[in-house]
Amino acid sequence: MPALAEVTKKLKEVFPERQAQVLLEMVELANQLVKASDFSELKQIVRELAEAQKRTEQRLEELAEAQKRTEKALQKLSEEHLETRRQLGGLAMTVGYTLENEAYKALPALLERDYGLVVEGRLKRAHLPQGRGVCPL
Repeated sequence: MPALAEVTKKLKEVFPERQAQVLLEMVELANQLVKASDFSELKQIVRELAEAQKRTEQRLEELAEAQKRTEKALQKLSEEHLETRRQLGGLAMTVGYTLENEAYKALPALLERDYGLVVEGRLKRAHLPQGRGVCPL
């Protein structure tokens, strides 16, 4: 930056004395307000902010990748859960059918013992029609 004397000389060449004096006072005031060290400090802060921004962007990329992995794992877990439910449903039906078979074997003796009813022939597996209270044998 030019020396103060040089600035004063140039201002007096271009402006009237009073204007040159006011402008010179403004230049001196600006010099007092803004120091070169202020700019250095500001540049350092900007550098630090830029580095922090880079770290933040890197972390966001890592989080996005982790989210993708989590979504894939969740999809797999959901598919496995559906398969487990399907298998459990099949197992429940098998157990229920087996229990019914055992009940068909034991039912004639229980009916005779508890109610004096004698079953003639074999019991048939049938379903009650909806809205009806009697099962056709």
